[in-house]
Amino acid sequence: MNPAERVRIVTETARAVLEGRLDAVVGAQTLALQEEQIAPHLRSDRIDVTQAEADSVALTLRRLGEQVSDLSPTRHDPEALLEMARILGELAQTLR
Repeated sequence: MNPAERVRIVTETARAVLEGRLDAVVGAQTLALQEEQIAPHLRSDRIDVTQAEADSVALTLRRLGEQVSDLSPTRHDPEALLEMARILGELAQTLR
């Protein structure tokens, strides 16, 4: 499976938090479950695509992690934001 397809739910969860449609605490919990489910598969997905494709997906995940960590801690739970950024970074690292 293409890693972009596999992480679609992860990117949608992060974007929902960025757009204010989902609370950061719920987003962090959701990403933790998603990471548990898809991380083992990303390693094998990485083999099935070009390095450029895997790098593109990893870059998207890293950028979302940066955007999440830049959200205002006065409007969102700071620990949840850090957890979300950590998970996005770990998933990105899996694709490298």
